[in-house]
Amino acid sequence: MESPESIAGKKILISVLNWGMGHVSRSIGLIHLLLKKNNTIIIASSAEQIIVFKEYFPNCTYIHHEGYPFNFKGKGNFSIDLMLQSKSLIHRLKKEKQEVESYVEKFSIDLVLSDHRYGFYHDNVPSVFITHQLNLPLRWYQKSIQLLHRKLINNFHSIWVMDSESNQFAGDLSRKNDFSNLVYIGSFSRFMFYDIPKQKKNHTVYIASGPEIYAKEFVEKFYPKEKNEDAILIAPNDDKFTSWKQKDQIILSACKIVSRSGYSTIMDAYFLKCETEFIPTKGQAEQEYLAKLNKKNPTS
Repeated sequence: MESPESIAGKKILISVLNWGMGHVSRSIGLIHLLLKKNNTIIIASSAEQIIVFKEYFPNCTYIHHEGYPFNFKGKGNFSIDLMLQSKSLIHRLKKEKQEVESYVEKFSIDLVLSDHRYGFYHDNVPSVFITHQLNLPLRWYQKSIQLLHRKLINNFHSIWVMDSESNQFAGDLSRKNDFSNLVYIGSFSRFMFYDIPKQKKNHTVYIASGPEIYAKEFVEKFYPKEKNEDAILIAPNDDKFTSWKQKDQIILSACKIVSRSGYSTIMDAYFLKCETEFIPTKGQAEQEYLAKLNKKNPTS
């Protein structure tokens, strides 16, 4: 099975999950690598995602592609929220599969890449599922959800796992567990192609991320209420920083980052090499697991 480094001269169609913007962030590093290999990239994304991607890849081709209809109540009951939306999510997944077929035909696609979008694949064109979660962090009575997860992944021809073979950052989540036709592709971040400053400034950056309702909760609970020039907030819909590249420069120079323990942020911290404090979103089992794992196994 091919790794990203070995793919060259292909027409590649890619789409990423719209659970916050973490999947956009980590795919920037992957797309950058694929473009260096003389591939043509067609990005299928929501309007919000396209705005960000265009900052980094203005010459790529873009397709407006609807996200999954996530709607979170903000009470930490992620399983219940998703279960209540299951009908609309399945409908979107089926419709997405039809849309991919039309994109492949229109653009003569050689390879389809899906960053954790279960419906973004084509039966007759090599399709890769990108994830760090081969195994979902579930309780014993949720075994049926893992079986469904596995069934949906098996619709793809192969899997790229964003972690090392030693499961450095995702731990049990990325363990092979008899999945076949997969390759561990290592960590990816938009910061992997930056020069990381050796001399950091004194400021701490608070990064509010994830679904909007939980990003707001992070700001309310963890960003210092008193004015402090050494504490800088980066949050969705904040007019202080108008572009992601502007935010990048603030983050690159930070001596410390305080953020949710989303997997994309953990990979960012690996490349940034600065002090980190991870605060999991209450009720999000993945982040709770990753926060404990990476506290014992610091990314820096």
